[in-house]
Amino acid sequence: MENMKTYYRYVEQEDSCYKQLATLEQCQNAVFDHIYRYGEIFDKLTAEQVLLAVHQQEDKVRLELLHVRLEKASLAFALRPNQMEAD
Repeated sequence: MENMKTYYRYVEQEDSCYKQLATLEQCQNAVFDHIYRYGEIFDKLTAEQVLLAVHQQEDKVRLELLHVRLEKASLAFALRPNQMEAD
């Protein structure tokens, strides 16, 4: 029973990571869109720094997602009925 709670927690964490990634992508798209529309009022270096910061955050979330998916897959394997009988 505790393993199932842990599994569902991993599902929630995975969903949260995907939501964060979607948000970060929208942030990048908003910067690109504003540059396209109002490029003459933007400082290119500052815009690049903002995009790099968003990209770094995206890398962190992707790494977190990788760990969550690994733990979830390992737990799912352990929860398989034939695995439980083998123990």
